[in-house]
Amino acid sequence: MPILILTDGEDRILVDKEEARDLELKLNVTSKGHPWKHIGDVLFALTTESPEAPSRFVVTKEQLAFLKVLQERKGSATCKDL
Repeated sequence: MPILILTDGEDRILVDKEEARDLELKLNVTSKGHPWKHIGDVLFALTTESPEAPSRFVVTKEQLAFLKVLQERKGSATCKDL
């Protein structure tokens, strides 16, 4: 199963296909969904197992911290306030 490494160059999170789908849905409902569409696109590519899906994607420290918060939340409905 494909794995995506999201990294800021120092820290990282590993995301598999199922986690990528969940994370993308959560990101989409937040205030960051549109500005960070490029991250959502990478997560979606992994979800669909697109040949263009990278195995490693560099994000900022702020983005990685935000994605970690999303990972901890249960369901996209709990992310709408972010």
